[in-house]
Amino acid sequence: MKTVTIFGAGAVGGNVAVHLASAGVAEVSVVARGAHLAAIRERGLTLIQKDQRTTVRPEVATDNPADLPPQDLIIVTLKATSLPDAAPALAALRAPGAPVLFLINGIPWWWSHGLPAGHPATTVPLDLIDPARALRDGLGADAVLGGVIYSPNEVTAPGEITNRGHSRFLLGEPDGSLSPRLTSVVDLFACAGIEVAARTDLRRDIFSKLVLNVSVNPICALTGLTARERLLEPGIRDLSRALINEVIAVSHASGFPVDADLDVEALLDPAKVPDARPSMLQDVLAGRPMEVDALLGQLQVLARDRQVATPALDGVLPLLQGLNRRVTQP
Repeated sequence: MKTVTIFGAGAVGGNVAVHLASAGVAEVSVVARGAHLAAIRERGLTLIQKDQRTTVRPEVATDNPADLPPQDLIIVTLKATSLPDAAPALAALRAPGAPVLFLINGIPWWWSHGLPAGHPATTVPLDLIDPARALRDGLGADAVLGGVIYSPNEVTAPGEITNRGHSRFLLGEPDGSLSPRLTSVVDLFACAGIEVAARTDLRRDIFSKLVLNVSVNPICALTGLTARERLLEPGIRDLSRALINEVIAVSHASGFPVDADLDVEALLDPAKVPDARPSMLQDVLAGRPMEVDALLGQLQVLARDRQVATPALDGVLPLLQGLNRRVTQP
């Protein structure tokens, strides 16, 4: 894979871009916008990890994907809220047969693709995350590789990404196969020093990440507390536990159970949780839309489809929707 574009080179995308470009494993371009893009063009893109700063200059830094030739690999790290509008540009940027890797949070728009005929998940409505079928019809799920991200990053200044903990990426095909294109992308990441693994049941990994996201992101957004700070309040800790148990229940009912050895107590131990601002809190502070539907709304759809009671989720979701409306009002 000679040419790679990071489509949305913000916190996570910027981290991946710096690793790939600094390792010289491909010609790396980035799609970004605003002051962040201006800084990348002027000074390069910088990743700060612990006390180390690494700066790279992408092949092309642009806010217009049409500036780029067809790419061998597109890595999409946009927020879920921005994905449908990006579908035409992604389809045009993709070289024939090239994979499009989605490193996103929450239930993905390709959720029902690649499953055996008759699987219950093939009929679950996905209108919340791909309302006009722009992605399913305009790009097509056959192009997709999925990904699960464990990488706490923040854009701490224009052109500057700060990593605040251990990073790990899980990649997989929607149909669970270990395809040649999946192997190629995993090898590319590994050669760039990124901890990565190929997975054969990525939906289980997505639910495992949802256990973390759903119990952390909305509570931090609503309270302004960091991931660790929220656990110092007994009532909030109990709410986090309830949300964890509900996600686990939905995963089992959906046919993609999280690992039985998931250490729930570690997720609720302040000593083991980083003192970081999760993505939804970052969005609130920056006045950006939150990924409410991808993280919570679509999960509620899955729960109701499988007739799983989710009282904690049902209480938190409308509060988060209200906050999102206030944050995004002109």
